[in-house]
Amino acid sequence: MPRTSLVFDVNETLLDLSALDAVFDALFDRPYQRQAWFTRMLHWSTVTTLTGRFMDFSLLAGYCLDQLAAEQGVTLGSSQRDSVFQTIATLAPHPEVVDSLQSLRHAGFSLTALTNSGQSTVDAQFAQAGMTELFDHVLSIDSARCYKPHPNAYAVATSTLGARPESLRLIACHDWDITGALRAGLAAAFVARGGATLNGAGEEPDIIGRDLADVAEQIIQCDG
Repeated sequence: MPRTSLVFDVNETLLDLSALDAVFDALFDRPYQRQAWFTRMLHWSTVTTLTGRFMDFSLLAGYCLDQLAAEQGVTLGSSQRDSVFQTIATLAPHPEVVDSLQSLRHAGFSLTALTNSGQSTVDAQFAQAGMTELFDHVLSIDSARCYKPHPNAYAVATSTLGARPESLRLIACHDWDITGALRAGLAAAFVARGGATLNGAGEEPDIIGRDLADVAEQIIQCDG
C-alpha cells in the first residue's frame, strides 16, 4: 500500500554524530569511545524500558559518560561533561539529508521525527540544524515512558498523526529500530550508513539504501 506519512529516527539517521569524535578524543584520547558510549546508552534505554523504570535519555547519557570515564580512570569536570552535551545540541545533518527531506516534501509526503532523545533536546537540535520547518511533527518518546523499539514508543507517532501503524513508514539507520517498527505494524526503510547491514535475528524492510538520498528516491518510486 502507498504510504505518504514518513517517520524518521533522528540521531545517526539524520544527524551526524561524528562531530563528537573530537570531543571524546579530547576527553579520553580515544575518539572511538564515542561509539562505545552511544551503544551503552542504547543498552540502558532498553534496560529501563524492560524494567519499567523510565529515565530521561540525557540523564542516561550522563550516567553512561561517567561510567565510561571511570573505566578509563578519567575524572571529568563539569565543563568537560558539558562539552559532550553542547556538541549534541549542535550536530549537523548528514550531507544529503536536507535535500532528501525537501525532495520528499515536494513529492507530497508528510514528515515526522520520532526520537529517543528528550523533547527539549531534539527541538534544540533541529533549530540549530535548520530542519524544524521541514517537519510536520517533531516528537520524543517521552510521553510513552519507554524507548524504541518498544511498540508503545511508535504509538506516539500513530497517536499524534491519528493513523494506523500500517499507514506509516519508519526510516532509520539502526536495524533494531527497523525491526521494532515492523513488529509494531509499520513499514520501514533502512539507511545503511557506512555499509551497515541488517541482523538476521530481525526483519528486513522492503526498502534499503546506502544513504537517505537513495532511500528517498526509492520511497518516491514505491509510495509516491
